[in-house]
Amino acid sequence: MSARTEWKPNKKQLPFLSLPFSIKEGTYGGGAGSGKSDVLLMYGICHKLHENPRFKQVFQRRTYPELRNEIIPRSKELYRHFGATFNKTDMAWTFPRPDQFGGTGGTNAGAIIFMAHCENEDDVHKFDSMEINLYTPDELTSFTEYIYMYIAFTRVRSAIDSGLPSIIRAAGMPGGIGHTWVKKRFVDPCPEGGKILIGKGGNKRIYIHAVAADNPYVDPTYTISLDGLADAERKAKKFGDWSAYLGQVFDEFRSHHYPDEPDNALHVIKPFKIPNYWPKLLIGDWGFRAQTYVLGLAISPDKRVYAYREESWRNSKIEEWAPYVKQWIEEDRPKVIKFCKSVGYDQGAEHTIQEQIEAALGTTIDFPNQSAGTRVSGKLLLHEYLRWKPRAILLKDLTAYSEEHSQWLLRNKGLEKYKEYIRLFDPPKPETNLPKLQIFDNCTLLIDAIKACSYDKPKNNKPAEDVMEFDGDDPYDVIRYGIDTADKYFDEAEREFEEIRSRQLVAQKLAEDNDQTAYYRRMERLESQDGNSMKPVRMFSRRRRH
Repeated sequence: MSARTEWKPNKKQLPFLSLPFSIKEGTYGGGAGSGKSDVLLMYGICHKLHENPRFKQVFQRRTYPELRNEIIPRSKELYRHFGATFNKTDMAWTFPRPDQFGGTGGTNAGAIIFMAHCENEDDVHKFDSMEINLYTPDELTSFTEYIYMYIAFTRVRSAIDSGLPSIIRAAGMPGGIGHTWVKKRFVDPCPEGGKILIGKGGNKRIYIHAVAADNPYVDPTYTISLDGLADAERKAKKFGDWSAYLGQVFDEFRSHHYPDEPDNALHVIKPFKIPNYWPKLLIGDWGFRAQTYVLGLAISPDKRVYAYREESWRNSKIEEWAPYVKQWIEEDRPKVIKFCKSVGYDQGAEHTIQEQIEAALGTTIDFPNQSAGTRVSGKLLLHEYLRWKPRAILLKDLTAYSEEHSQWLLRNKGLEKYKEYIRLFDPPKPETNLPKLQIFDNCTLLIDAIKACSYDKPKNNKPAEDVMEFDGDDPYDVIRYGIDTADKYFDEAEREFEEIRSRQLVAQKLAEDNDQTAYYRRMERLESQDGNSMKPVRMFSRRRRH
């Protein structure tokens, strides 16, 4: 073998290779150049698993180009020395059976190592029929938690009589869409690595920390080049510092349900028919070279926000996409129509973008608040709407009841003030509307954008609070505007919401007893009680022109 193919484990790869099979999950890495891909490619070989004809390994990267450009060429340098043959169609290396060793070639029929990619979460189902003995996802932080958890805990298994393990051996370094969940699962309990962690069901996992300095085979000029990176990148890639930057912003976001979490820990749901009396909002972000993105939000009586429809256009003129949005407005009659404030900027043309959009839609449009600080405050508000864990009620937050004070209020302030004070000590009502944001699964651009949000680079050695801008972030900006608009609407339209809740109760009663006559009587009673307050939803909000 050449120096390139005479493979020997370095001082950190060796303990990783020595992990007992009783440890279900092992993750290697931290820094760039630590030999992550190599140790995963050679893991089964070092344990002679390739000599078992029933052995199946899945080596995985997020995208096909990563496999084609980096992994396949390296695997050729390694696996051909063991008599393996590569099938380009199946993207799989097949090794000879023990009785084929030393032969002259031909068709192998032994162990298989698949070179696989899994770019989107729905792609996990490509593996549904597989029994994987060794699952080796490389650059783990490029994967979502769902991709990893689905394959690791539904597809990794071995027949009892096979003599094969059922294990996951992964590798990765800080950064990427999966930074937060990988850090939380493997690194946070023991940042220096080497500690066996016991998870649910008794599954064991461990993290082995390694950097380029641990790898004597890495190009020395590569480690020097790492010093030229920005401070956070240098700390992350050279030293494997997982705290250099935080990674995925909305780690509470759930597009799929995890078995060990409550039923309400889910944000993406199947579409349903939205009642026509629910208030609706239409929020847009205009762009020509970038995309024009429009999102429909509906507000339920329990103050949940539902993202129910999205449309987008790239390299499309206003007169090309506006007719579709105009029809949408005529059908849904949104309470509010807002577009990114940039449409109102004077760009030297006879008519501003705002005026062109308003003319094409046949209505005026409002602007979201985009003043300084609103990006961060909007991010925090979105966290609140994504929250699915109930707030804890702390004893220190409960006010001590005073009988003396209550009687004083009754004597001096009257019955209403007395009752108001007594209500302070009612048991807190359970939060039954969590999470407060639900997204129909047809809003794929919004779902992908929320998952892709990562923190901006630190500035002046202070961690960034804002989301880093990225290609395709328009849906994220729009949902921020939309949540802020809905939140203000709750405060400003309390009376209208009481009316909507009343309608909802009447509709629920109809669903229970299917009594149409009683339904119409209840609705007439509501109309008479509220007088003219229960008017049809206004089609547009109007602004005075100056």
